[in-house]
Amino acid sequence: MNGRSRESWCFWMISRDELLCMREMSFADISPKEIPDIKELDVDVRRSKKKKIMDVLESGRNPYFVKSGNIIVKIGFASTNRTIEDALESLVQMKW
Repeated sequence: MNGRSRESWCFWMISRDELLCMREMSFADISPKEIPDIKELDVDVRRSKKKKIMDVLESGRNPYFVKSGNIIVKIGFASTNRTIEDALESLVQMKW
């Protein structure tokens, strides 16, 4: 990243440039050791959307990659108001 050590800063957050770079990464660009397993992620669903986003930015981890066991998943976010539920419903309707 930018050479900053988390331990040397009282408050550290992923910058916009770092986030954009992370978004462009491919599977070949990231080490599987850097990717958290979905079982390790602890998301407090009672927190506001803004606070959950801040938690991710402050964690220093790449929010675009997660793994489940040995399977690595790259997550993409669309710039629309469409929810994941809408997308899944569309997929189900296309299949049946």
